[in-house]
Amino acid sequence: MAFVLLSLAGCRSSRKGVRASGHAATSTVGGFDRSRPDTHDMHGEQKKLVDEALTWLGTPYRYGGQDYNGTDCSGLTMEVYRKALGIKIPRSSREQQQYCESIAKGALMIGDLVFFSTGRDKNRVSHVGLYVGDGKIVHASGSKGVIISNIGERYYASNYHSSGHVARSSDKHRKKRNTPAPAAVPQPDIKPSQPAPPPLETDPLRFNMNREVEARIDSIYSAFLD
Repeated sequence: MAFVLLSLAGCRSSRKGVRASGHAATSTVGGFDRSRPDTHDMHGEQKKLVDEALTWLGTPYRYGGQDYNGTDCSGLTMEVYRKALGIKIPRSSREQQQYCESIAKGALMIGDLVFFSTGRDKNRVSHVGLYVGDGKIVHASGSKGVIISNIGERYYASNYHSSGHVARSSDKHRKKRNTPAPAAVPQPDIKPSQPAPPPLETDPLRFNMNREVEARIDSIYSAFLD
């Protein structure tokens, strides 16, 4: 079941590209200028994330993939974080959005994730990219493989859903947000003769079936991504 779920997660496509190589020695990669002033201000973890993301440029799109032979959008962001910082984030774009600390689009910093809704349901996350500064993301396009795109372009702006920050050790570089503690939720008075039903997560079969359905829907929506 774990293999099936993995193959279903992420985005979908049918066209392949060719993986680029030798990025580390160049100052401009796929339209990304390493000599930009804002790249000079990157701290260590941001630089590691960007450098790792750029090595994936040109990698072909593969539904359910997460390596240089082919990757989908969430497989890419998951592997970039794993390889660059040793941080494990969820596999699907929707789970990654729920995992992240939600931030405003204007507060994006290098290394943050940007989420899109490419289907009819604009509340459903179906695509994700890694923000590398200057309004650009590295992401696995359904038709072009791993590329750099500008989130200000009409297509991405109209399908933008949200942005998120993955917690990492360098968060001292980010201003702390004063988030009030959630109010206590009153617990219902349940009589012994009426026990509360078990949460969904305690039923492995139902939980896995729901995850599989969610992944299939995400993949169908993202098939139309440019």
